[in-house]
Amino acid sequence: MPDLVLTRLHLPRPLGADSVTRLMARLMSVDAPRPLIFEVHASADGVKHLVGYPSAATPRLKRLLQGHLPGLALEPATRPDVAAVSRIVAHPGVLPLADIDPEQVASAIYQALAARRGEDHVALQLILGRTHAARSVSAKSADPMQPLASLVFEGVRAVEPETRRRLQQRAAQPTTAATLRIGVIAGNQKRTGALVWEVFGAVQLLQSPELRLSLNYDSSSRWRAATARAAFRLSPDELTSMLAWPLGERDYPGIAGAHPRRLPVLEIVSATSSVFATGTAPGPERLIGMDPASRLQHLVATGPTGSGKSTVLEHLILSDIEAGRACVVVEPKAQLIDSVLDRIAPERAECVVVLDAADAMPVGFNPLDIGDRDPDVVVDGIIAALAAVFEEGWGPRTEYLIHGALLSLARAGQRATDPYTLIELPRLLTDVAFRRPVIAAIQDDATLASFWAEFEELSPAQRAAMVAAPLNKLRKILLRGPLVRMLGQARPRFRLRDVFRERSVVLVPLNDALIGTGAAKLLGSLIVAELWNATLERAREKHPTKRPGMVFVDEVQNYLHLPTSIADALATSRSYGVAWHLAHQYRGQLPPAMRAALDTNARSKICFAVGPDDARDLARMAPQLSADDFQALPRFEIYAHLVAGGVPVEWCSGRTLPPRPALGTRAKVRQRSRDRYGALPPTTSEAAATTSPKEQAGRPTNQKARRA
Repeated sequence: MPDLVLTRLHLPRPLGADSVTRLMARLMSVDAPRPLIFEVHASADGVKHLVGYPSAATPRLKRLLQGHLPGLALEPATRPDVAAVSRIVAHPGVLPLADIDPEQVASAIYQALAARRGEDHVALQLILGRTHAARSVSAKSADPMQPLASLVFEGVRAVEPETRRRLQQRAAQPTTAATLRIGVIAGNQKRTGALVWEVFGAVQLLQSPELRLSLNYDSSSRWRAATARAAFRLSPDELTSMLAWPLGERDYPGIAGAHPRRLPVLEIVSATSSVFATGTAPGPERLIGMDPASRLQHLVATGPTGSGKSTVLEHLILSDIEAGRACVVVEPKAQLIDSVLDRIAPERAECVVVLDAADAMPVGFNPLDIGDRDPDVVVDGIIAALAAVFEEGWGPRTEYLIHGALLSLARAGQRATDPYTLIELPRLLTDVAFRRPVIAAIQDDATLASFWAEFEELSPAQRAAMVAAPLNKLRKILLRGPLVRMLGQARPRFRLRDVFRERSVVLVPLNDALIGTGAAKLLGSLIVAELWNATLERAREKHPTKRPGMVFVDEVQNYLHLPTSIADALATSRSYGVAWHLAHQYRGQLPPAMRAALDTNARSKICFAVGPDDARDLARMAPQLSADDFQALPRFEIYAHLVAGGVPVEWCSGRTLPPRPALGTRAKVRQRSRDRYGALPPTTSEAAATTSPKEQAGRPTNQKARRA
C-alpha cells in the first residue's frame, strides 16, 4: 500500500482494558480510516507497538488515539520485512471467540514473543477492514456449525438455540472484518516454525468449543502491503484481546512495568535554561529545565541520601554561576560544594566565596555587623537561630537574657570603631570591665538601660546563677575553635549581606564531623537568617526580580529558622527576587508548619523514590500518580511538578543528568577565595598586644578593611 504511514505507539501504563475497548468501538465508526493496521514487534531492541493508516487520515487518527488514551506518545516508525508469514484463520468466522480475560491473552502473547533470542524478530499484525452494524439473528437462520455433508444430503439446518444465543450475542454489537498474521525472521526454517507456533499457541486461548483456529501460509508481500484477507469478524472486546497491548498493571516481558508511571514533559517546560534531567516518558528525548522567573516560585526536593538530589542541585547551581546570578549554597557536608568547586570555570572564580569554618584561616562572618540596619530585626534572626539550636532548656527567661545582651552588643557596635561579635556574648555577661563600655554606649535606650540596671542590681551570686545555664549551652558551641576563627572576625573582608547586590557566589560547607553537630546547625541557621535579612534589604532595589538571587539549602530542617513564618518568608522572597531551593530526605523530618508552608509556597517540587508515608502524601498532590509510582522510582529518576511560564504544569517523569565533567579547579578556587576574603594571620605587634586568650578570641584586630 503506497501511502501507508507507520507510527510507533508509546502506550501509557497502566492501560485499562475498558479504555482500549472504547477506543476500538470508536474505530468502528464510519469516519475511522481504513485499512487500519496494528502491529507488535519483538526484537533485540525490545517490544514495539505500531499503527499503520492512510497518510490522509493522520491528523484525525492521532486525535482519536490520544483522546481515548491520555499520555499516549507517537513518533514516526519503520519496520523490517519479515521473511515468513502465516495467517490465522477461524472456523467458522461468524462465531464469537472464547470469553476470556484479555489480560490473560496479552500475557500469553508476550510470553510467546519472549521466546525469541539473539537476532530473532517476531511480529503480530492485525488489520481492521469493513465494519458490520449490529443486527438481530432470526430463529430460521442457517446453522453455521452444519457440516458440508449434512448440508448436501439434508439441506439447510436451522440454528441450534445455544448457537443462536452466541450468534445473537455477537450480532448485538458492531463487528469488523479482521485479518491476523504472524511474521518471523529467524536463522533457519526450524527456528522460524517454532516461533510461529509459539505465538499461535498463545492466540489459541481464544478458541471456543465451536470455533477452531488454524494457520495458513501467507506471503511477506501481503504483510508489507497490509493486504486484508479477513478471516474473523471481531467485536470491540475481541479486538482488545488480539491487539497484544500491555493491559492492566501486571508485568509483561519486554515492557516497562506499570509502576513507576512515565509522564510526558509538556512543551512549556524549559529545555534550555538550568537543565537538570531528561524526560523518561516514551517518545523523543525531552530535556527538563527551569527558567529563572519560574524558579522564583521556589523549589523543594525530596529524596533519601544517594537518590540524586545533590546532582539536581549541582546542575542548577552551575547554571546560576555561569549566568552570573547571585547564588548561596548551604550544605551539611562538603561533597556537593566540592563537586561544584571542581566544575567552576576559571573566569568565574573571582566571584566565589567559600565560607568554611573548618578552614585554618576562614572567611569571616559577623552576624552582629549591623551597619545601617535596624538592630532589632537582625537580633530577632539571631534569636530565632539560637532558640532552634538550644531548643531544650530554652525558655522565656533565657530568651529575655540573651535578647537583651545581643541587642546591647548590636547597638553599641554601631557606635564603636569595630562592631562586636557573637563570640563576645559570654564575656558580656561575665566580665564587668568588658560590660561597662557596652552599657555606657546604650544609655540613651531606656529599655536596654533598664535591662542592665536590673542585671547590675543582682548580687554576684544571683548573676552567676542567672547566666549559668544559658552560658553552659552557648560556650559549648561558641568557644569552639572553628566558630571562634569565623565568628570572631569583627570586620570580615566579605560581608554576606552584600551577596545579592554584588552577585556573589557563596558556598557554605557545614561538615559536622569537622566543626561539630551543634556548631554546624548554629552556623547554618545564622547564615540563613542573614540571607533573610539580605532579602529584606532588596526592598530598596528597583525591579529586584530582574536580577534574581538563588539560595540552596540542603537538609533544610536544620537551618531554616526565621523570626517570621516560613510561608510569609517564601512569599516575601518571591516578590524581592530571591528563589529558595530547599532539600530534605523525607517529610517526617520537617516540623508541621514548615511542611505545610513548603507544600503551599514551594510550587516546584522534585521527588525521588520515597517511603510509604511520603508516597501517600505526594500521591494526593498528583492526581495522575499513585503511591506505588512514587515508591517504585529507580535511582536517579524523579517526578517533577514544575512552574513554567508563571503557572504550575502537570507532573512529569525524568532521569537526572549525570554530573558534568570535572575541570579540576577546586583547589585553585578555594585558594582564590582564601586569599581574597580569608582571615589574615595576626602580626607580631597584634599578638603582643593581646593580653589573654579570652581577649584574643573576643576582639580580633587582624582584619583588613572590607573591600569597597
